[in-house]
Amino acid sequence: MFIEKYGDFNVIHFKNILENDNNSILENILSGWFMWEKKLIIIDDIPIGSKNKNTKLKEKQSFLETILERIPENNIVLFSSVWVDKRGTFYKKLKKINAKIEEFNSDDSSIYNTISNKYNKKISAWGINLLIRYKWWDLWKINSEIEKLLINYDYIEEKNISDNIMPELEENIFIFIDDLLNLNIKKAIEKMEIILSQTSTYWFYNNLLANLRTQVFIKKLQKNKKSYNEINEILDLKNRSFLINKNYQIDQKILENLFINLINLDKKMKSWKMIWSEEEVLKYEIEKEFLKLVN
Repeated sequence: MFIEKYGDFNVIHFKNILENDNNSILENILSGWFMWEKKLIIIDDIPIGSKNKNTKLKEKQSFLETILERIPENNIVLFSSVWVDKRGTFYKKLKKINAKIEEFNSDDSSIYNTISNKYNKKISAWGINLLIRYKWWDLWKINSEIEKLLINYDYIEEKNISDNIMPELEENIFIFIDDLLNLNIKKAIEKMEIILSQTSTYWFYNNLLANLRTQVFIKKLQKNKKSYNEINEILDLKNRSFLINKNYQIDQKILENLFINLINLDKKMKSWKMIWSEEEVLKYEIEKEFLKLVN
C-alpha cells in the first residue's frame, strides 16, 4: 500500500542490520527525502527482548533505543521480530513512545488470507499456497508475481505458477529434499543440477546437511512420542513447522546413514582425503551417496 501511494524509491530495507554501521542507520532513520512526503524504513530480525545473547545485536538494539524518540513524523520505521520479550527495554521503549505494535501468527494462514482477500476470484487456493512456498513467505514478492501473471491470465491456476515462476532457492531445496527422501533419486539429481546452476556446490552441501539434520531430529523426536507442538518448540522450526507432518518413503535408519555419510565428506575434505577446492569432486561424491539409496 505504501509503495502504491509513495513509490518504492521511498523504501529503505535493512535485511541484516549488522552489515550497516550506526551512522548509516542513523542517517536513514532520521533524515527526510527532499520533495517527498513520506519515507518507510524496514528493519528485519531485531530480537526484541532481554534474552538476546548476540552481543553485536544487543549493541544495535541499544543504539536504536537512543534514537526512537527522534524519528521524524514523516518517517515510518517498521521493526520485524520473530521473538519478542515484552519485559525487555526495547519493547518498553516502543510502548513508551506509543508505537503501533501488532502480533501475527507464526504460520502462513495470515499471508494466505491477505492474498485471498486482495485477489478474490483471481487466483485459486492451490495457487496461493504454491506461491507462498515458491516465494518463501515473502508477501512483497508474492504480490509482484501475481500482478505479472494477471497480465496474461484472468484467473491464476497452480499450473500457471509452476510453468512461469521460478521458486526461490530455499524452496528449490525443499522440493529437492522431498524427491530425495521419497527415493525419487533421478528427479532429485535433476533438481540438484538446477540448484547448482544458481549457487555453489558448497552452499548446496551445507543446506543439504541442515535440512537432513532437521529431518533426522524430527524422526527421533517422533519416535520418542513427542507431540507436534513439542517438536516445533524444541527444533524452533517457525514457518517450517509443516515439515513435522511430512511422510517420506525413506527408512529412518537409511536416512541417518545418509546423513552420517554426507557429514563424512566434510571430514574427508578437512583431512585432505578429498580435494576440497574442487566443486566437481564434492558434487560427484554427493551423487554417489544418492545413488546408493537406489540399491
